[in-house]
Amino acid sequence: MIYFHQLSFQLHNDISMYRFLIYSFLLLSLISCSKNDVPVTPAPIPGIIDGIITEFSVTPKDITTPEKASFLISLNSTVYKVDIDAVAQSQSNAELLFASDTVLVNDSREIGNFGKDEVAYNPVKENTIFVIFNDGRKVTGTFQPFTVFRGVFGESLIAQWREPNDPSKPNQKAMDDITAFIKRYSDKDGPGSGTEPTYILATVSKQ
Repeated sequence: MIYFHQLSFQLHNDISMYRFLIYSFLLLSLISCSKNDVPVTPAPIPGIIDGIITEFSVTPKDITTPEKASFLISLNSTVYKVDIDAVAQSQSNAELLFASDTVLVNDSREIGNFGKDEVAYNPVKENTIFVIFNDGRKVTGTFQPFTVFRGVFGESLIAQWREPNDPSKPNQKAMDDITAFIKRYSDKDGPGSGTEPTYILATVSKQ
């Protein structure tokens, strides 16, 4: 009889322990799910970005009229993308400045295959660009030799930029045309009296 009571008592304890473990497991699962439901707040984009530009890309209306551009800039192992649109002065939120208007150098070569209307060059001239926002934010990026310059300039014009004996090498016309195009950001009407920049709307995102 004593043995029976001891066995019953032990069985009761085992069941209680089993229930305790089940409840503990359920509670931990609920806590874990609750934590997973908490949204993760992304790190804010710095107001001041100073880094290296890996790619600069333009999609103009034509060789004398900037329209869309973007560049990828690397800072502390994080890549940011800056999108630029040419807009009316009333819509502008920033200014785009180049330390030098020169992009291509004697060693520049056409790289990749981006379709008949787009071309890419590397290496490029070392340069610095600035996107200065009206609200005080600032992006400063440097062109390094490994930076890629891309542009959608159209099949006909790109064909005029190739050296007959070395099609991958941009000729002097390519260098002059792209230099003149970059100048349009600081003087949208080109050579002549008066200087007015190409007004831009710029946005920064994390990649």
